[in-house]
Amino acid sequence: MKLEHTSHKSIAVLPFVNMSTDPDNEYFSDGITEEIINALTKIRGLKVIARTSSFAFKNTNIDIRTIAEKLGVTTILEGSVRKVQNRVRITAQLINAEDGVHFWSKNYDREMEDIFALQDEISELIADQIRENYGHLEIPASLHHIPTKNIEAYELVLKGNYYLKRKDFSDIKRALHLFTNATQLAPTYSEAYSALGEAYLHAAGFGMLSTTEAHKRARQAAEKAIELNSKNAQGHKVLAYVKLFYDWDWEAALEAYNNAVQSGLPNQNEFITYYYIFIEEDFERAIQVTEQIIETDPIHAISHWQLGLTYYFCRKFEQAITAFSAALEIDPQFGEALRFRGLVWGYLGKYKEAFADINQALELTNGQGIANLDMLVVKILMGKKTEVYNTVKETEYIDSSDPAFLYSLLDKSEEAIYWLEKAYEERSVMMVTLKNFWVWDNLRKLPSFKVIYDKMHFPPSTKDTSALSPVNIKPISNSLLREEDVPTYLNQLDYLITEDKIHEDPALSLRLLADKMKLHPNKLSWLLNEHIGKNFNEYVNAFRLEAFKQKALDPGNSHLTLLGLAYESGFNSKTVFNAFFKKTEGTTPSNWVKKQTS
Repeated sequence: MKLEHTSHKSIAVLPFVNMSTDPDNEYFSDGITEEIINALTKIRGLKVIARTSSFAFKNTNIDIRTIAEKLGVTTILEGSVRKVQNRVRITAQLINAEDGVHFWSKNYDREMEDIFALQDEISELIADQIRENYGHLEIPASLHHIPTKNIEAYELVLKGNYYLKRKDFSDIKRALHLFTNATQLAPTYSEAYSALGEAYLHAAGFGMLSTTEAHKRARQAAEKAIELNSKNAQGHKVLAYVKLFYDWDWEAALEAYNNAVQSGLPNQNEFITYYYIFIEEDFERAIQVTEQIIETDPIHAISHWQLGLTYYFCRKFEQAITAFSAALEIDPQFGEALRFRGLVWGYLGKYKEAFADINQALELTNGQGIANLDMLVVKILMGKKTEVYNTVKETEYIDSSDPAFLYSLLDKSEEAIYWLEKAYEERSVMMVTLKNFWVWDNLRKLPSFKVIYDKMHFPPSTKDTSALSPVNIKPISNSLLREEDVPTYLNQLDYLITEDKIHEDPALSLRLLADKMKLHPNKLSWLLNEHIGKNFNEYVNAFRLEAFKQKALDPGNSHLTLLGLAYESGFNSKTVFNAFFKKTEGTTPSNWVKKQTS
């Protein structure tokens, strides 16, 4: 199978199967999967599919090669987790997506107290295998840190994350409870506080807490997380949201965002798209970021919805329809995509399609929710302003920005300004849209609007967004060795192969070879790929193949099988041997021998 649009050094980690007798332990197997994904994302140059797209294949019976093609990866990791009291057994195996061959597998049986060291070991071995098979990667010294010694608190955070990612009312409520308990059990557990902070942000969206109270608690939790661990990316991200949507402190929001990226947050994320759109007015860059998000999260409905939302705010309505439709192909019951697509149909003058989508969104929420506002907007676009005006006057709104923008679209400036002033006092998150959202265009020339606008202290519009790039991120070095040292290491490598026959050791790995050369594995990987033009396995297996050929043509070895000779030459897998031989020689080992001896 030929994989199209696939990054050569790429991996999808499928959800590890819960093999425990207790189905409630699913949170643990999901948590282990996510920890490995998070660790692998720290490796520059490795494309790692996001959790949401990988988890789309949970409990499905789809061929691995089909999954890889949909996700655009060369490698799949699958495994299982069995947790019994204080012991955990993990199995993991790597699969070449092109031919479906399992080229690495391992079993682990440990105490729960060793779980963090185990996660680090698994992640490092996986990264090593990808590097050895597909090319140079610089792997950090440690992909995990030990977040807490309190295993019970750690399990509570895993459970909390399990519910947080489901993102509905009851799940967020349960996540808040679990994260709070974790902080009480382990008061120095940074990740428990940052997760709690993120849960509070979601609680504000669901109306569980007032905007002020939710952001106050989110800020406190995030600041505590950062106090305990200055490199807590999630903590910095939570602060970035608080400072952008509640404090309206644009510079501080950007600083918190940069700190989050420096600490490991991917530079393609929804926060920075909002910043580009609402603060910097750089719509093209916002679109670029959301398109990059889809590259690592291609079958997640929210990724496509985010792209649609970006197009919507950029007034690219046709493209928005395409993106929202892509989200709905993945999840036909995704209410947010339905209501926004309906809204965009309205702006395109296709009112029948608009009402169909918005009504379907309302059916999903039993007639409740913000889709009712979208319905009113479409009616305004149709010219039914009197009907909408009467409806708005009789409706109570939780967020004062809602009636404000409806009155603005109705060109009722006095009422719009009244509600906008209330939204400012309530610190509505929608106040960040005042600079660039067209719903406020009817108000922009009013002195009363300018008064409110000036109080927001927006930065001047600019297309120069260089300041938005995270600072102090060092690029991958072009050269990991001094040029004058390269010949020395190449000669040492040649000696180990030709004289010591080190390639005939079936347990040889890049790290073992680097250790013998007293060279860092990252530097040896760079040397092989940049100066020899081969990855580790290509380099070593080429010598093993030549050794096999000599042994196979030696009459003294006629009593041995070809596979036995392959093992003597250093190959440790029949599948790998046959695949490499055919790829190199264009035929099978047995046919090659027959041809040579006939």
